[in-house]
Amino acid sequence: MEIENTLKEIGLTEQEIKIYLVMLRSGSILASRIAEETRINRSHVYQILKRLIVKGFTSYVIKENRKYFSAINPEKILELVKEREEKIKLILPQLSKLSHISESKSIVEILEGKEGIKTILNDILRLKEEWFSFGSSGKGPEILPYYIEHWEKGRQKNKIRLKAILDTSKTGKKRGKELSKLNYTEIGYMPSEYSSPSSTWIYKDRVVFVMWSKEHPFAIRTISKEIAESYKNHFKVLWEIAKK
Repeated sequence: MEIENTLKEIGLTEQEIKIYLVMLRSGSILASRIAEETRINRSHVYQILKRLIVKGFTSYVIKENRKYFSAINPEKILELVKEREEKIKLILPQLSKLSHISESKSIVEILEGKEGIKTILNDILRLKEEWFSFGSSGKGPEILPYYIEHWEKGRQKNKIRLKAILDTSKTGKKRGKELSKLNYTEIGYMPSEYSSPSSTWIYKDRVVFVMWSKEHPFAIRTISKEIAESYKNHFKVLWEIAKK
């Protein structure tokens, strides 16, 4: 599952992953054989193979008028990801110029699904500001198991300080114990009756309410210096009474 989840994160669909892994195990292989192994319609297999070729995950050779498809060497995947990162960095200044977001106005956004939560977490890494969290029962690793572990390495690398108030539920204590072993991290606890299905995160001029639903997690983010300052003051009061 870890392989599939990671390949999804870098942009492959479930069917693309199935076909890529079959090619990886089989070496050079015909499309008809891929269809048999994956139980995907043969005509659809050809369409997926074309997409994988465009994405750089597949190549082919022709032998005796027949196409044999092969997966790229797994080590080259990292090169592809880095190449895409560099391309995005090149167009960032142009994208920023096109943006109509005004820093003086308060903004409210809804970010849906796991990718929406990841967008918030990546924003925390990008801004490198102290991060405050409360109302959490430690469900993050359950919803984003592999991503959170990788993300935490980024937080440590960027020396982003975290003050988190968790509840005293079983999950909250477990997550608190894990986090307290990390650098740049302080943990406090509130009684489990203060537990909430959502977490509140504050960083820089952002306040985020994260709804940890397994079926459909989502986040509501406000961007406002005034609101963020108000929530930071609220957090300070909670931090004073939280059990360390």
